[in-house]
Amino acid sequence: MPPQRRASDRKSVQVIGWIACLALAGSLTYTFVRALVEGPEQVDPLFFAMQTLASLLFLVYSLRLKNRIFVPANTVALVNAVGTLVVAGAH
Repeated sequence: MPPQRRASDRKSVQVIGWIACLALAGSLTYTFVRALVEGPEQVDPLFFAMQTLASLLFLVYSLRLKNRIFVPANTVALVNAVGTLVVAGAH
């Protein structure tokens, strides 16, 4: 009997993972750049907190899967979140 495939090995799950990873990383990068250019007062704190939490959870999941693409992408997203907080703290 062939080994059971993990749910994360299915193509549909991989596509959803790629979309979520790129959306989170892109959104937090955009938020960081926008905070640098326009100032941190334009950042919605609740949405920012939800983005950051989602990226952190995605990073933990990616580490568990040992995904070589999602781990750096979510790490960069979290670094951007920290950068946004630093910009907010400097103002």
